[in-house]
Amino acid sequence: MNVQRDASCVADGSGRLERCYAGLRSSIRGLDQMLASVCLGAVGEPRSLLIFLFHSLFRDGDEARAGVVDPQQSITVDMLRRFVSHFLEHSYRFVSPADIVKGLDSGGRNVLITFDDGYYNNLRALPVLEEFGVPAVFFVSSDHIEKGKAFWWDVVFREFRKRHRTDPEIRDAIAGYKRLTTAAVESDLRLQFGDAALSPVADLDRPFRVAELEEFAKHPLVFMGNHTKDHAILTNYSDAEARKQISDGQKDIFEMTGRMPEMIAYPNGKASPAIQAAAWDAGLRLGVGVCPGKNRVPLQVDTGRAMEMKRFTLWGDAEIEMQCRISRSSLSLYRSFRDIRTRIDAGLPSVMRSD
Repeated sequence: MNVQRDASCVADGSGRLERCYAGLRSSIRGLDQMLASVCLGAVGEPRSLLIFLFHSLFRDGDEARAGVVDPQQSITVDMLRRFVSHFLEHSYRFVSPADIVKGLDSGGRNVLITFDDGYYNNLRALPVLEEFGVPAVFFVSSDHIEKGKAFWWDVVFREFRKRHRTDPEIRDAIAGYKRLTTAAVESDLRLQFGDAALSPVADLDRPFRVAELEEFAKHPLVFMGNHTKDHAILTNYSDAEARKQISDGQKDIFEMTGRMPEMIAYPNGKASPAIQAAAWDAGLRLGVGVCPGKNRVPLQVDTGRAMEMKRFTLWGDAEIEMQCRISRSSLSLYRSFRDIRTRIDAGLPSVMRSD
């Protein structure tokens, strides 16, 4: 069976829909900027926890466009520094998963920085964290670190670029592969591009090595998070397989770093009540996806709400400070749009809401 061909067939519709969403996001962003200015002035900022998602961290835009790695958000070190500075200037407190589990001030405004996957280039965040004295949680896929293998979406991006495939074609292929298990994706990539396809080509695209992660995890501003053993999009797995992906990831991270994660980031933001229960049973007390929005505080860690927290994504193609202002606003057209999209994808009735 040609898995990539079948995945592309599945992606044909979802990939086009993804591009449509991207276009709408750009249009809505301008309206949200105006809405945020009005809302922040008239309504203010209620107590909340804002969580932000990062992946790779680039030196500059040229490195993000080099074709070595899927740029995803195209966030640079300078953008991260401006992001942290913005929230400190507006009296936000940067917190860790441990702070959230202990309980946040019910009258406070809080921010949590998160990095997904376990890229070695995340080491570049450390000088920024030290400069401002702020913590961050790094969600790692333990099998990638133990085996030193590249992340499959970077392989797709790199190999398709070599073959002069267009960006829409690359996004369609990635969207299709997201319907499969990690093992099926990697098997197909080896079949197409050779056994060496999953070998990183530079420090930019590789994960941490075990010894590097062990040292990194010792830093007082660094917190470890679970991102499953194999970056498994858990809704593609049976309940038993999903449980094993979470529990094995938890065990591996503890063995590599001596630190037991308290928080999981569901790969691709995909979770279900059964998956959230599996994470809880594995000892995790906090869970986060990719749906944008504010998390109200106080947050009771023994409730389902703590296992399905919202998280904002910043993009390098727009002013960082503007995106920060939008995330602080209690009302957002984009967040309502994403809520509708999420419900459509899940087959649920859509509702308009503010955070």
